[in-house]
Amino acid sequence: MKKILLIINLIFLIGIVNVVNAANIGIVVEFNDGSVKTDCVNVPSETDGFQIVKKSIFNILWSPESPFGSLICKIEGEGTEISGNFCEFFSDFWNFNILPDGDNTWIHSPVGHNAPGGCWNRNVFSFGGHYCGIDKDVLGYKFGSGGDEPPLKKYNQVCEKLEVKDIKVYVDGKKEAGADEDGGKIDVIPGSKLELKIKLKNLYTDDEDVEINDITVEGTLEDIDDGSDIEDEANDFDLNPKKDKEVSLKFDIPLEVEDNEYDLIIEIQGENERSFLYSKKIEFEVEVDKEKHDIIFNKLEFLDSSAQCGSSANLKVDAVNLGTNDETVKLVISNEELGISIQEYFELNQDPFDKDNSFSKTYKIILPSGIATSTYTLRADLFYGDNIESSTAELNIVCGENVLEEKSKDKKSTVSDPKSKMTIESKITGDITATNTEGKKLSGGNVLMMSLVIGEILILIAGVALLIHIIKK
Repeated sequence: MKKILLIINLIFLIGIVNVVNAANIGIVVEFNDGSVKTDCVNVPSETDGFQIVKKSIFNILWSPESPFGSLICKIEGEGTEISGNFCEFFSDFWNFNILPDGDNTWIHSPVGHNAPGGCWNRNVFSFGGHYCGIDKDVLGYKFGSGGDEPPLKKYNQVCEKLEVKDIKVYVDGKKEAGADEDGGKIDVIPGSKLELKIKLKNLYTDDEDVEINDITVEGTLEDIDDGSDIEDEANDFDLNPKKDKEVSLKFDIPLEVEDNEYDLIIEIQGENERSFLYSKKIEFEVEVDKEKHDIIFNKLEFLDSSAQCGSSANLKVDAVNLGTNDETVKLVISNEELGISIQEYFELNQDPFDKDNSFSKTYKIILPSGIATSTYTLRADLFYGDNIESSTAELNIVCGENVLEEKSKDKKSTVSDPKSKMTIESKITGDITATNTEGKKLSGGNVLMMSLVIGEILILIAGVALLIHIIKK
């Protein structure tokens, strides 16, 4: 098991070394018709020239290996055929030039791409070995007699096609003058809102037609949150040739933060469709500047936005010391209309990570009953030394009949207008009452009529009975 872990670690370390020692190489080719084509490749450091050019987009016809290594006979079909171990020679050939990073003149390579021996020592008067890739070299080719050169194109012109066109830095909505796409200094205070607007552009032309894919923009504000980082990242995106895009990174500076300088690292990565990787790192210095005396309300609000008169409301108060001095603080909460006057004293420590650096309490505010429905504003003041910090909180107080209206608004009734509902209920009640009353009147009339009918029937029966009795006699 230990051997397996050792092998895994070794492979991982080799991978890290290869990444760290990678070389980005630009290639420029000028053809007989004057057209110029470029490419960029990423290879391990000190890769020989043959492997570098072979990895490019160019279609190359190589000669077999000669004492000078493999020679380029044709690029994209332009050049000469192979003859033995060499290219056919008619006074013209593909000139091999090198432009080291920072130079302004092509070097005519005195060595081949993969000749026997080790890496060339980069001395123009030395002919031993072969060319080995150094980061940000540019290789240039032109078919012609000895000494011909393609147009001078530096590494950034050939390979840095993902351009950081612009970076604007804003602190609490105001643009910072000392920071741009090259980095710089950013001044903030505890609780600041920091935003970076980053514009990137694909510098490939429409003729080159190379898209840059999977572009990521990430920012890390190091160690600012009690030793922890604050990070933000934009969504991945692609860029077509000549197109640009702006993304934003946002960071909330903690209220609890030391007066110090912190590194903000912006990392931008992408990959073009030829598998060439782009990687840029821009560094900013974020300086947190704290005043000697600075206390603020972190929160001042009612837990519920409305309440009934004659009841109570809960007011949440949070205060924090952002300054560099310990403070004795007096808190005053007042409203003359409501007859409210609350005072309290407390101490606030200057250490942002001490529990006594902040104050938090919920006050029960008793509301009078004899007031009008309205929105009332409570004022809160923090007195410390010769300073004062003020803030306000609003509460909607509902009284009288308005209380019922407010309750009915809160309930999801099928009748939207309470007055309409009351009218409907009243109408229904009236109908029912009228019906009952009419029922009672009809009942009295029926009793009288029925009495008369029964009387007549009884008289008729009596008459019939009397008639039968007379006949029998």
